[in-house]
Order: sequence, then structure tokens, then C-alpha cells
Amino acid sequence: MKEVAKLQTKDGTELFQATAISMGMQPNVIEKDFWVCFMLDHLFHDCKYKDAFVFKGGTSLSKSYHVIERFSEDIDLILDWRKIINDEVNPWEERSKTKQDLFNKQINSKAAKFYKEELIPS
Repeated sequence: MKEVAKLQTKDGTELFQATAISMGMQPNVIEKDFWVCFMLDHLFHDCKYKDAFVFKGGTSLSKSYHVIERFSEDIDLILDWRKIINDEVNPWEERSKTKQDLFNKQINSKAAKFYKEELIPS
């Protein structure tokens, strides 16, 4: 899978087109499904935070349990919040609306930084 991800654009396009023809599907659907599978493989096998994720939603039913058959453009994940903020912060603490809004902005900022610096494969 990693070899395919590293292919030059032209070679990847040709591979996705050939796969699409053999499966009777559109190449863009095949490519999107490839990248969904690539990210799942990275997150749950290679990522040092693999035990901190829960995979949920329709894509999980399709990819993990084969309960439904579908191609998806997204994956629904839950990340253990303790990977983003330390244990000293209680996310369920009662706060005023203003303080909760500030807390949410801080968490979103930390989450974006975490995703960019920790999760995106190189």
C-alpha cells in the first residue's frame, strides 16, 4: 500500500484507472477508497497513537466488519482527548459560556497542531 502511495501521479492514475476498469467502477471512487484504506492502515498499524483511536460510523461497518458495502470519502474517528490535553484539565468541568468557548477554541487549536505534527504521515 505504501508503494502505491509513493507512486508518481501518472503511475497512480494509471493504476486507479486499470483497477476501476476491472471492477466496473469510476477511477475517482477507487482512488478515494485507496486513500481511506491508506489512512486507516497508517492510523491503526503504524501510528504511535493507534491505541488512542476508535473507528466509528458507516465506513467502520464497511471496512472493519463488512456489514455494509460502500465506498466512503471520510472516516469517523474518536481520539482520546488526553492525547491533546493533559490529565489536569477536566473537559466536563462546569464553565461559563465565555470560558467554555475559550476552552473549545484552545482544544481545537491544540487538536489541529496535534494532527499536523503527530498524525500526518511523512
